[in-house]
Amino acid sequence: MADVASGSSDSLDLVQRVAALHRIELFARIPGRVLVAVAGAAVEVRLLPGEVLMEEGAVESHLYAIVEGRVRVHRGGQTLVELGPGATVGELAVLVPAPRNASVTALEPTLVLRVDQPMFDDLLADWPELAHGVIGELVSRLRASAEHVGDEQ
Repeated sequence: MADVASGSSDSLDLVQRVAALHRIELFARIPGRVLVAVAGAAVEVRLLPGEVLMEEGAVESHLYAIVEGRVRVHRGGQTLVELGPGATVGELAVLVPAPRNASVTALEPTLVLRVDQPMFDDLLADWPELAHGVIGELVSRLRASAEHVGDEQ
């Protein structure tokens, strides 16, 4: 699968991770002191073009924040969306693990930060601001999605 960076020379330092997370929509409303905790617990994953980040149907319990590069979200051969820096994939699975409803494949060299559910649960317990920020962003997305569906009818 993907290369998990662990102290390699091209790994981001803590300040770079915090800055990267601050540019991620899901974490943009989270105070910096809270992002330090998230950044310290996140795992860097580097992908080459064509590498699969998530497989449709797999049951996983983590989210990925795209720091660099682009990914393709797809079901079979049908592309649903392409995403780049600032986006997340799998954000609901970190809250409630379930089978992935699509696959995600790197289109170019890509760096993501993986946030695992056990660590995320601990952070939510320790930092209520994280829960409020993440829930606020997810509610905004649901509302926007509902409005979009209403526009199509």
